[in-house]
Amino acid sequence: MNNLPEITFGIVNCNRLYYLKSCVESLYFCTSDYEKRQFIIVDNASVEKGTSEYLDELESRGFLVVRQKDRDPSNEFARAANLISEKSTGEYVCIIQGDMQFLLSPGWLEYYVRFYQKFNRFIGCIGLDAQRGVTNRSHVPYGKDSDETDEYRFLIDLKRNPISGAGDVMYSKEVLDMIYPWSVSNERHEGGPDSETKMLHKCNNIIKENDLPLKFAIPIIPPAAAIYTDARGTNARVRGNKRYGDYWPPKKSYTYYEINDYEEMILRIGEESGIPLSIETMVKTVGFDPPIDESGSWKKNPIDPKTASSSDYAEIDNGDSDNLQAVEQKKSDLSHVSEWLEE
Repeated sequence: MNNLPEITFGIVNCNRLYYLKSCVESLYFCTSDYEKRQFIIVDNASVEKGTSEYLDELESRGFLVVRQKDRDPSNEFARAANLISEKSTGEYVCIIQGDMQFLLSPGWLEYYVRFYQKFNRFIGCIGLDAQRGVTNRSHVPYGKDSDETDEYRFLIDLKRNPISGAGDVMYSKEVLDMIYPWSVSNERHEGGPDSETKMLHKCNNIIKENDLPLKFAIPIIPPAAAIYTDARGTNARVRGNKRYGDYWPPKKSYTYYEINDYEEMILRIGEESGIPLSIETMVKTVGFDPPIDESGSWKKNPIDPKTASSSDYAEIDNGDSDNLQAVEQKKSDLSHVSEWLEE
């Protein structure tokens, strides 16, 4: 594997230490067969108890850690994405919003690289996270399998923009240099002309002006999934000085979800006939019930800060982490979380 290029993984964190640990440690294990890895952590002025110590530990393990001194909520992801772009040394770069857990044991990353190398002229980026089954079915038809003789295969998602403006994908350094930088003059985090939307428009204009044949690629077996700790179908998103939704540490080590065996998942290719394996298929939760609705679909209901009640969020002020944890535990009345907290 020495002939394969370096891969940079850049992870963005802000006051979600539990998620950060799950993302980092699962990624570190699930790519442990790949020799040339660079890890960059950008922390956006977190005050959550234990974060500073964990960042120190990561530095001692060879991670490049960038600590932002001040909060800039409307531009934090954009600033972090720019820092990762600037400091990355890999030929391929994965910018990750740190609320994903990796869930496919070593073996998959080499195929990402070889696929990108083979079709470099046509790939805008490659997705990492598992989508809901209803989303996958709505995106049919996908493009043809990259190579039906490959063990690990990819599809072209014809309904997604060729280049993601929000990360959670693998970019080639060539593509990243072409689209850099993200805008850092945004008035809001989302809704309207935010950094991700601006980048999306920028990418599409670049593609159109240069007549580039780029497409969004997606693996049939996704190696990661977003972490959901709220039974309503959302994760604990930080917006300003508030964290929305139930938030608690994994019940087993750093894993919210079981890590699937690579060889076993390879056998699943073909069962869903040209459709990527869904989050419902890929994820087996550890010690809690997944947010599944009556139809068997994974719920997706992000909490809207504009309509959220006081029970929907915990305030993150002045580093008052003890009070923050008390609020989080008090507001959660989910049976599986309450049972775990009493253990």
